[in-house]
Amino acid sequence: MTAAALLRAGRHGGKITQAALSARAQTSQAEISHIERGAKNPSVSTLERLLNTAGYSLIAVPVIAPDAPTTAEGISRSLRSGVDERESALRRLLDYSDGLRKAHGVNRVALTITEPFPTGSVAWDAAIAGVAEHWLNEEALPAASWLTDGSRTLASPTAPHLSHYDLEPKTEQIPRELLRRNVLLEYATLASV
Repeated sequence: MTAAALLRAGRHGGKITQAALSARAQTSQAEISHIERGAKNPSVSTLERLLNTAGYSLIAVPVIAPDAPTTAEGISRSLRSGVDERESALRRLLDYSDGLRKAHGVNRVALTITEPFPTGSVAWDAAIAGVAEHWLNEEALPAASWLTDGSRTLASPTAPHLSHYDLEPKTEQIPRELLRRNVLLEYATLASV
């Protein structure tokens, strides 16, 4: 995960604005903005200080798969690119799901613990949360508060419409964590790596 993604996710998770974070951390809002846009790479001590101010700690875990913020950032980039955005966004979601499937215990929790910054699409935000919750529940692991607050839920059942040939998803084939969020994505799609 990049420093930009870490800081954005931490600030968003801490529900703090750039202005408030800069005031508390005794730095400029411009510096926060530069870091979050990737225009400036902070030192580890600066990043740690900013994250601590937002209520987070910087920790190192083994790199085994993309985490939720990295996935959300990639999906957001795919959606902004406009070229084959659904396919690219879906590939990133499936990579995340596959990484969670392969991870176990604390590593699975680590990939889901940090709340991702919104992708710009409520549907993709709900899908990320549903996938994370699904794999955590498979091992009866604890879920971070961003997964249980209910904000990442679609108003009505929605299928991702991956191509013109999509069939209507079968409700019994959808993980309950996705179905609860009105994301109609079947087990078979999550398994297609």
